Amino acid sequence: MVLIVCAGAREHTRRLERAAECQILRELGGSGRVHVHITPRWGAVGVLLARAESIRVEAEGFHTAQMPFFTEPPVHAWQGKAGQVQILLRDFSVSGVPIRRFEASLPDVTLDSRAAAFHLRVRLFQAGWGMGWVELDEEGLLAFIRRRLPEVRSPTVRIEPSGIQIEGELSALLAPWRFTAGGRVQVATDGLRLLLTDVQVQMEGEPLSPAVTQKVLSALNPVLDVSRDLGLGSAFRIEKVELRPGLVRLIGRATVPPRETGGVNGDRTH
Repeated sequence: MVLIVCAGAREHTRRLERAAECQILRELGGSGRVHVHITPRWGAVGVLLARAESIRVEAEGFHTAQMPFFTEPPVHAWQGKAGQVQILLRDFSVSGVPIRRFEASLPDVTLDSRAAAFHLRVRLFQAGWGMGWVELDEEGLLAFIRRRLPEVRSPTVRIEPSGIQIEGELSALLAPWRFTAGGRVQVATDGLRLLLTDVQVQMEGEPLSPAVTQKVLSALNPVLDVSRDLGLGSAFRIEKVELRPGLVRLIGRATVPPRETGGVNGDRTH
C-alpha cells in the first residue's frame, strides 16, 4: 500500500510539472521551451498538501510583452508552501528587448494547495525577496538605444569593464555628424535605472562643450530602465552592476509581484 501511495504521489508530481509547463507556455503565447521540476516535502503527504522543498522553472527562446510570473490574493484555508522557487530564463525578449539571462532564487513562497491537488495548476499567493540578476549583451542594450533615440542613425554600443560607449550619426543641416559618447555606469537610488556618469562626448572627433555634453547626457539617461524597458519594475531592484566585455550584469533582489501591479496573470479564471 505504501508503495502504491508513493508511486501515485510521484505520478501526480510529474503531472503537475507538465501542467505547469503548459500553463507557462500559454502565457508566453506558445513560444519557447519550458521545464518545471518540483521536489516535494514529506513525500506523498507533501504532494497532497502542496508542500515542496523547491520548485525550479527554466524557460528559453520566448518573446513576451511582460513576465509571466505573478501572485494572486491568498486563500488562507488552502495554502501550500515551497521553501524555494528558482527561476532561470535564457535567451528571451521582453517588449522587443533581448535579454541574455535572468535568474532568481526566491524564499518562502506560498501557493494554492487546492489548485495544485485538484486542478493541476500552480497558483502563487506570496513570495519573499531573494537574490537575482539580469544579464544583457550589446545587442540587448542596442535595442533599447534604438527605441529611446530613434533620431540616431546606425547606432552601435560597446560594453567594456570600464564603461559603455555609444556611437552613431545625427543629421544636422542635412549632413550626418558622427558622435561618440562614453562613460561609467551607476545604479540610480531607486534601484530601477542604470545611468551613465562622467560622460565624454565627441562630435566628428572634437569634444563638445560641458553645456552641450549635459544635454546629450540628459537624452541618453537612463541608459536602461528595468521597469519600463524590461517589465521587471515590481519584481526586481538593482543593487549593483558588473560590466564585462560585451556584457552588463544587473545584480540585486527579486520577487514575484502581485497581479495588480501589471503583467500577465497566470490564472484567468479569477
